Amino acid sequence: MKRLLETLSFRLMTPMTVCLTMLLSMGCGGGDMPELGDVSGKVTLDGKPLVGINILFTPEKGRPAGAVTDEEGYYELVYLDGYSGCKVGPAKVTFEWSPGVENTVPVPARYMNDGFSVTVKEGSNEMDFPLESK
Repeated sequence: MKRLLETLSFRLMTPMTVCLTMLLSMGCGGGDMPELGDVSGKVTLDGKPLVGINILFTPEKGRPAGAVTDEEGYYELVYLDGYSGCKVGPAKVTFEWSPGVENTVPVPARYMNDGFSVTVKEGSNEMDFPLESK
């Protein structure tokens, strides 16, 4: 009798375990996440690294991706916490100073407002932005 109960229990638990595993794997994660391309590069002004400026990639539709440049002017875009990259497709690239950050380097308004038009592709995208003050 004990052996029969163990067999029945195993037969019932196996399909339930498989179903539960499938439901959990389907229900977790970014089901509505767009396709992302990794984007990194360097931002310079007159050949010198532009430190501590925000770089924003804004797609035609959807949320922007952004980063802050480091001491070398290097950036790596972040889409959401835990998700690097930017939505694949056309994007407008603009720059802005973080609130509370003292703007010691005058960046021309054309970069802050108008920026650049780029196309983010699948995979890895290396995009440098050599800005000029004149």
